[in-house]
Amino acid sequence: MLANKEKFLIVGSGGRESSFALNLMQDSKVYAVIDHENPTIIAAAQSSGGDYLVGNSNDPEVVSEFACKHKVDYAFISSDNALAAGVINELLKHSIKAVGGTKEATRIEWDKVYGLNLIKEECPEVTPYFIEIKNKTEIKEAIDKFIQRGTEVVVKPQGLTGGKGVKLMTEHLADYKSCEDYVAQLIVEKPEESVLLVEKIKGEEFTIMGLTDGSSIVLSPASYDYPFRFANDQGPGTGGMGCFTCADGKLPFLEDDDLNTCQKIMHKIITRISQEGHSYKGVINGGFFKTEQGIKFMEFNARFGDPEGINILATMTSSLASLIRDLSHTQLSNKSVAFMKKASVVKYLVAREYPAPSPAPILYSFDSDRAEQMGVQVVAANTKKQPNSNNWTTLERSRVLAVVHTADTIAESANHINKVIDECLDGDLEYRKDIGLESKYSSL
Repeated sequence: MLANKEKFLIVGSGGRESSFALNLMQDSKVYAVIDHENPTIIAAAQSSGGDYLVGNSNDPEVVSEFACKHKVDYAFISSDNALAAGVINELLKHSIKAVGGTKEATRIEWDKVYGLNLIKEECPEVTPYFIEIKNKTEIKEAIDKFIQRGTEVVVKPQGLTGGKGVKLMTEHLADYKSCEDYVAQLIVEKPEESVLLVEKIKGEEFTIMGLTDGSSIVLSPASYDYPFRFANDQGPGTGGMGCFTCADGKLPFLEDDDLNTCQKIMHKIITRISQEGHSYKGVINGGFFKTEQGIKFMEFNARFGDPEGINILATMTSSLASLIRDLSHTQLSNKSVAFMKKASVVKYLVAREYPAPSPAPILYSFDSDRAEQMGVQVVAANTKKQPNSNNWTTLERSRVLAVVHTADTIAESANHINKVIDECLDGDLEYRKDIGLESKYSSL
């Protein structure tokens, strides 16, 4: 039976990649290049008849050598650093069917200046006011323009920051002077990169990920992310503490016309990238705001978000392997993917210090078998598990474990996850209990 299964390669060691592995193992052989021994991915590879390599998942040659050695049928790359490093480019050189944008195509994520200029050219009506700053002498004049407009500021480094470099005026930067100081700090730290000052948009923020074969786009359910570290959206920005989707695929504040607008925006960008001769097959991840004036653009990511991608995989009733095939062969249609009519919630367990580094690895206990018996899915991220025990160890400073649940309403999933974590966790990890429990959303 296993001999007839196709081989699918994933790269990366986060919760997002664990979700890919759990889905792919249902009907495929899972191969993986991982940066550390992620127990979810390793178990999926071994039980499906595949294999894995612990190595640098962002190194194109490491990934392509492993892919060629095992003669994988398809590679699915959805990690920001791997895409920016050109892993897709290298795989395509070796005639491997690779889904994910090339380095040039995914510039919309790893170069925020390029992404904003592109959206300004293609869709000026949804583009926020912004100024690019290249050196310290430009800071004061740029800030003055925002003061004159009476507009608060969002400061964004040009390159990848894992969600931790962007700072908002009021929430993280007390005033315009604090914005000046932070921009100056970023320029000193990375003088080769620009810094963006962007108009702070007032409205409801959301994410919607478009699946694309480079021509067509099919939308996945819209998601609502919790990027801030503490309850009530307090504290520093993170890679994402959790996320939810609604049973109808929309969000409480969105209409069908809003989703159609987002799809048209993303389709224009994909068309432009294709016209420039770049290969983009995979996911275009749009960050938007719903405002009183309609949809406004925030940013693009060029892959499944994390945790948003975990929500999407949890509600997907169709085969991820079949979807990857359709994306690879430019055969995407509405029949390529299906989602259950359920709400989903994801919550991440993190170290107390997160997003700052932990001084040392943390030993904790989490009864994943009991948790899954209670109806949730446990997805390992930056953590290792001791064999034949409930003892785990954290790695680095990133997110540790994700707990996923689907139900009829957001509140049902959110409350159940809280119950599972409280009963199954013993150790110095934290999570946001408030995710999915705001009164304006929880009944949905």
